Amino acid sequence: MDSIVPRALALVVIAGALVMSGCSIASGDAAETSPRPTETAVPTPDEGDEYADAFAERDAFIAAQQLPLDGSLLVATTDAQKEFIAEQRAYIEQQGGTWSPELESTALALAADACETAILNQHEVELMTLETHVATSPLFAQLIADDLAEDERRAAERNVASVMVFGTGYLCPDDAEQWEAAFTAAYPG
Repeated sequence: MDSIVPRALALVVIAGALVMSGCSIASGDAAETSPRPTETAVPTPDEGDEYADAFAERDAFIAAQQLPLDGSLLVATTDAQKEFIAEQRAYIEQQGGTWSPELESTALALAADACETAILNQHEVELMTLETHVATSPLFAQLIADDLAEDERRAAERNVASVMVFGTGYLCPDDAEQWEAAFTAAYPG
């Protein structure tokens, strides 16, 4: 986890870079909606379904995280969440940034989404998992403006993904090493 800290704590960099470039959020409506873990469109499994355990584990994870799914801003409630947010906030403030409830909510949503993805993939996280997650995540789409040049978009995506991966070290530490390996493969150097 320590090797990803400088990259992972870059939420302020992405937020600042996007704001300074005039490309804050992909759509005007997105600014009014708080980021939160995405609710999966997959139906609840039937008894005997081979994925029943993954769905049950996902539901238990969501309950244990105590994060609202009603659109309100996410606030750190568990000790692990509070530690993650304290690290994020300290880094942002060290860089001259200003911490906000929106940054807290975004960081928590990114990490919780990654943990949910790991659970639903039966804790098999690899490069394709990360790439698919990033490409299909409504949260990534909300945070990264469509009008960025390809290299700017890739840099913004990398920064958002780094916060997500860093957060897994707190919210789902058993999956963090796989997320970090996938991140390193997706964004070398």
